[in-house]
Amino acid sequence: MKTKDCPKGIAELYPYIKNEWRLEIEKKPKELLKKTTELRFRLGKGCSLTCGESNYLIENIAVTARDMEELLEHICRGAAYQFETQMENGYIPLPGGHRAGLCGTYVTDEKGMIRIRDLSSINFRICREIKGIAENLFPKLLCDDRFCSTLIVSEPCGGKTTLLSDLVRVLSEKGYRSAVIDERGEIAASYRGLPQKDLGALADVMDGYPKPYGMMVALRTMSPQVLVCDEIGTAEETEQMLEAMNAGVPVLATAHAKDEEELFNRPQIRRLLDAGAISKIVLLKGARAPGKIRKVMTVNHYDDEDFWSSTDC
Repeated sequence: MKTKDCPKGIAELYPYIKNEWRLEIEKKPKELLKKTTELRFRLGKGCSLTCGESNYLIENIAVTARDMEELLEHICRGAAYQFETQMENGYIPLPGGHRAGLCGTYVTDEKGMIRIRDLSSINFRICREIKGIAENLFPKLLCDDRFCSTLIVSEPCGGKTTLLSDLVRVLSEKGYRSAVIDERGEIAASYRGLPQKDLGALADVMDGYPKPYGMMVALRTMSPQVLVCDEIGTAEETEQMLEAMNAGVPVLATAHAKDEEELFNRPQIRRLLDAGAISKIVLLKGARAPGKIRKVMTVNHYDDEDFWSSTDC
């Protein structure tokens, strides 16, 4: 396979890796490379691709300590000091919305800064933007013709964030201002302040803000019509969602759970449901069909005998 014919996601990582490694990667089928979500290098072992729930080893790649150092130098463009904050969080953002996750020995220096030394793994997570997957979903998330608080739910690798990002884009198209609290940099995939994903013209991105603090700031300063965040779960995040509800601002968020039973057994989610802070729940099919919707549930806040109704998709 010629490099120019390599799928875009993998090809955008080529500036960081050795040419002989690229040649080995390109021996894999093009269809596999097109669906690859992670490219991982491990010290003393080699390289592997992740596609869905499956992993594929790349033959004839041996990774040395010097290779890991050079890989990090290329990722940081020779200026590691500029990425100290991101490295403290365990990853470095890359152009195109991709990111490099770092794994090694955790240390704290004399100033209390967290450092990762003796790198053992570097994992490139490939940004996947799929426009249009939220188009048909949007009308199902309206209550009295207005967008209502919605929770997107699936197990890990089920496409929650991919669907969330596209739904923010659709909200912009429909005329809604949204404040996106992108704590982990995955909703907008911002690089130097510029979202690498298309969230539309009406999305304000608060990149790297801790969710509770970001939600508080957004409510006080950005006058959002929708508040957006990823992976709700802590008590503090739940309280900020309730504050948004009291301010009349719907929230669009995601949560981990394999099904509705597991979701409803989580105390913080149950608190949100009991308080009427969630009106719609979108259940995805899971890791075997990322981004595919299994069911849309409408929460009934007034009839305990029929707490929710659902529409299979």
